[in-house]
Amino acid sequence: MIPQIFLYFSIPMLRAFFIGAILLANSCNQSDAEQVRKPNTSWQSTDQPPVYPGCEDRDSTSAQWSCFQASISRAVGVFFTDNPFPLNPNAPKAVVLHLTVDQSGKVVFKSIEPATDNATQEAMQKAIDKLPMVIPATKTNLGVTAQVQFRIPIQLQN
Repeated sequence: MIPQIFLYFSIPMLRAFFIGAILLANSCNQSDAEQVRKPNTSWQSTDQPPVYPGCEDRDSTSAQWSCFQASISRAVGVFFTDNPFPLNPNAPKAVVLHLTVDQSGKVVFKSIEPATDNATQEAMQKAIDKLPMVIPATKTNLGVTAQVQFRIPIQLQN
């Protein structure tokens, strides 16, 4: 006995339907895979690092990077000079700030190493929030701005 659904369709029509369904499903998978691909974005020595205001006139990218780090260290120091913060006696004397510069040029505090008390982390967050916008890093091979992560050592003192 032939199922009732097959009475309405001929064999060639069913073949065409299944072939069309397979082609449609395959084309959907290919377009999704193409959308997920990202360009190679590993950092190259020719890429432009983020640039702190006032560091644009440096001769090389390494000089701009050194100026960037020194400017952030100086700005954090000025913040704590203007906003005295009593350090915990057990607090480390040197820390490393983990920061990110996003694609718009905002410097974002991520963490501090070694871990410190919440008050010190909150004070450091406020200091980083006061930093000016910077020129974001640029992937020169793609011509687009890029988010970068970096670490800056900071000396803490009372």
